[in-house]
Amino acid sequence: MKIRISPTLGTGFSGTPQDAWGVEPYNTETDLNEPCVFFGCYGLPDLYAIWKHKGKKYILWCGSDITHFKNGYWLDTKGYTRANPDRLAGWIQTQCENYVENTVERDALLRFGITAKVVPSFLGDVNKYKLSYKYSTRPKVYTSVSGDDFDLYGWHEIGNLAKNNPHVTFYLYGNQKEWYSNLKNIIVRGRVSQETFDEETSKMQGALRLTRFDGFSELLSKSVLWGQYPISPHIEYPYMMKDFKFKKTPNIKGRNYYRKVLNKYPWNEKS
Repeated sequence: MKIRISPTLGTGFSGTPQDAWGVEPYNTETDLNEPCVFFGCYGLPDLYAIWKHKGKKYILWCGSDITHFKNGYWLDTKGYTRANPDRLAGWIQTQCENYVENTVERDALLRFGITAKVVPSFLGDVNKYKLSYKYSTRPKVYTSVSGDDFDLYGWHEIGNLAKNNPHVTFYLYGNQKEWYSNLKNIIVRGRVSQETFDEETSKMQGALRLTRFDGFSELLSKSVLWGQYPISPHIEYPYMMKDFKFKKTPNIKGRNYYRKVLNKYPWNEKS
């Protein structure tokens, strides 16, 4: 099985698709007839690569690429001329097998007539993330930002959440631009290494994901694999919470559930 990763897709994952799924990089000269998963479809160059391919086509949508599709792929550099998503959707539906990571993404594509199966992904080594949850009367939760896009990642909500939950300490990661709060239960850690992030957050009680349209974040997958109680107020996931009511025992049901469903794709040669 081959994989073409969109050049627009971000980096910073805990592993690679090759390691996680056993796929091989796509070669446009030699692999046109091989089954291939197209990881991300952010614009017309990605769609052209899918159209040109002659073999079995899978698309794993990533979240923001669906937003690009809904708004119409740009035909120029400023977005004055855009491709009609309704017309593209009919071809995608008939020619590709589509996958998403949550029901919000599924429903967004379905509005255009594209049916997709919901399967969350995780590019790290699932077995590396051991049960580590310990209850605390003053729980610690953590969230992150990428590219300092504070609005997209919902950091404007953190102040009110911290005020309304003074018994919870909020740890913020990933920012390179300064982000300040005078609340004592908000700690800004900024950008740290993947190893430092995992070391610190594995000892906390839950991840906090505040995006309103998203794929399945590694923040959530790591948290639930550690037996924590991830909090996702805006996107509903099985065995994850919308508030800060932590239990005294680990989230065993959630951990077991995601160990079974993560990466269950037809192109995953390691499942």
